[in-house]
Amino acid sequence: MSDLTDLLAVFRGRKILVTGDTGFKGSWLALWLAELGAQVTGFALPPEGEKPHFSLLGLDRIVHHIDGDIRDLGALERAFAEARPEVVFHLAAQSLVRRSYVEPKLTFDTNLGGSVNVLEMVRRTPSVKALVYITSDKCYLNQEWTWGYRESDVLGGLDPYSASKAAADHFVQAYHRTY
Repeated sequence: MSDLTDLLAVFRGRKILVTGDTGFKGSWLALWLAELGAQVTGFALPPEGEKPHFSLLGLDRIVHHIDGDIRDLGALERAFAEARPEVVFHLAAQSLVRRSYVEPKLTFDTNLGGSVNVLEMVRRTPSVKALVYITSDKCYLNQEWTWGYRESDVLGGLDPYSASKAAADHFVQAYHRTY
């Protein structure tokens, strides 16, 4: 068996919760984890759009999906209690930069408050052994570089979306260091 196969085998049989499984990245991740043999529960708003990727994949027949909003701590508590996850992949977010200009409060409530709700549930759920927090390169201060950003670069954000992702990254670091 190759080293990669050994690494991927760690997901076989694991209970995994993916927030944002109806989004583009979340739906691909949920499908991939299910293909690796994980018991995947997804938690997200219902799929949007004319032909959502979640629906095109038939993901509702592959993973256990729970409609919910990460801003709703009670709904998140019920999902964690039902899923009893060992690993949580947090991808749920208001992820549209242009929408953040029109609806900054929604963006901050989702990306900050919703992320704190997920962090709280990870902290309170004894079955959780790992959290993978997915963010965006927009969490870094825009330097107009031609190369990609690194985790050691300065966090920042001059628009609502970018600022919300940078602040959420600080929250994740605080929870990691504290709990």
